[in-house]
Amino acid sequence: MNGRLPLLCPLAAVVLALGTACVPGGIDDPVPSQNVPGVIESTSPSTGGPAMNPQDLDDSVVFLKITVSGHVLDDGGGNGDPVRSDEVRAVGSCTGWVAGGGGEIVTAGHCVDPDEGRAAVIDAYRAGAEPIGGDGLKAEFEIRVEAGQPDIDGATIKDWVPVEVVDVVPYEQGNLALLRGPGRPASTPPPMEIAESGLQPGDRVTSIGFDGADADVSATSGIRAPSFAAGAVSARDVSPQGVTGYEVAADVSSGMAGGPTVDEWGRVVGVNTYVVRGGRRDFNIVTTTSELRGILARNGVG
Repeated sequence: MNGRLPLLCPLAAVVLALGTACVPGGIDDPVPSQNVPGVIESTSPSTGGPAMNPQDLDDSVVFLKITVSGHVLDDGGGNGDPVRSDEVRAVGSCTGWVAGGGGEIVTAGHCVDPDEGRAAVIDAYRAGAEPIGGDGLKAEFEIRVEAGQPDIDGATIKDWVPVEVVDVVPYEQGNLALLRGPGRPASTPPPMEIAESGLQPGDRVTSIGFDGADADVSATSGIRAPSFAAGAVSARDVSPQGVTGYEVAADVSSGMAGGPTVDEWGRVVGVNTYVVRGGRRDFNIVTTTSELRGILARNGVG
């Protein structure tokens, strides 16, 4: 733990109980290997090329609606047969972006992790009924993920499209997930380009995603355009589990988890994972491109 005592919040927007709750000191604050306060100059070489065009990028960003539904088994505190609840449902949202021509979508791992889904169902059950047996709860559940886009120029997804969860890297190991949609050329947004090199302190970046206020949208027509939060890389972080990420001073809101962070030329340099709150300002932690390339290569994307 470094000198801050923040609240660490996964960025998934939540209706009922989807995702990890924000609790004081609930997860160890990643330990930065270097910390550069204030405004510094980038050490990355300039690569030239056209500047970022937000309209081109938001064509490739998708709103993810995650629905977890199932039943809770309450063991009754060991005093009888387990009680099976009525169906419990939790709905939340994250952001994803298209990484491959076959409809592959990248997002944050905690958005679709089965452990998070199980916790969401149990938390929703606890919110609606007093558990008979206290903590002895199990859950039978399924996670349904649908992708949509707002009604903007360039959008190719006109209605909710079901997507398959292909691979999940757990929160503690890198917090990434790969999804796959139908992959029809006419309905697949263009894939985003991934930067060849990683970030350096001082690099100017932009984090993209959908504000969490849209978590309970029932139709794609209710999705607002994605937000673009500009900032700069302030430090390189290494978590207690040895996972490297970058600390970005950008005003990222809930629901932007899984969205891309891009460089000045619109190339993806990381994925939004969680926010460090507290101290002098809030920071967005993004993954490295090496972690991102790893999950894509493992699944034959690229």
